[in-house]
Amino acid sequence: MGLNEKVPNQLLYLTFMTAKEVLGENGLNTILNYAGLQRFIDNYPPDNLEMGVLNKEFIQFLTGVIGVFGEKGARPILFRGGMRSFEIMKEQFPSLYAMDGIDKHDRTPEKLFGELKRIYQLIVDASVYIHGDIYKYYEDKEGLVLEIAPCHWCLDLKTEGPICFVQTGFQQGLAREILGQTVTIEETRCIAAGDEMCKFVIHRP
Repeated sequence: MGLNEKVPNQLLYLTFMTAKEVLGENGLNTILNYAGLQRFIDNYPPDNLEMGVLNKEFIQFLTGVIGVFGEKGARPILFRGGMRSFEIMKEQFPSLYAMDGIDKHDRTPEKLFGELKRIYQLIVDASVYIHGDIYKYYEDKEGLVLEIAPCHWCLDLKTEGPICFVQTGFQQGLAREILGQTVTIEETRCIAAGDEMCKFVIHRP
């Protein structure tokens, strides 16, 4: 298994827009300069699904955030960015992942968790198209589990603890939208911290 060489323009476009909201334009430009991505300053990729951006450029930006803010400082920024990226996708593409029409007041918690499982499978399938066949997704007694190897969130990074907080934040936004409540989501293993995979668990409410 391996990462695709290119990703959709929209992925980096939304990443930049989210970073701009979270950090401000000067903060975004600081990271672009640090990461060697100066060509994107005031020149974002187009907002379309054409596979026009190198995957390594997406990774460069994420590692740039950690380089500028440090591991501990980057964690809340990446988490907030992940949650906001979900919100932006929901705002711009309200029918994406078939989330329309889910009535939280007419479903049991178990049925809502089943909806989350179904929609998360759609997201994993879309992610395979973007990043390659690097995912393993299943359900166990803890909840919903996603394993990634190799991981595009922390490629070539060496950290003391789990660092893929963009993914964790995105999952938190998704789970809150479907379940109507905040649940415990954690990265229990991380390649950057020396593990063989990055493993995320969405615990049952």
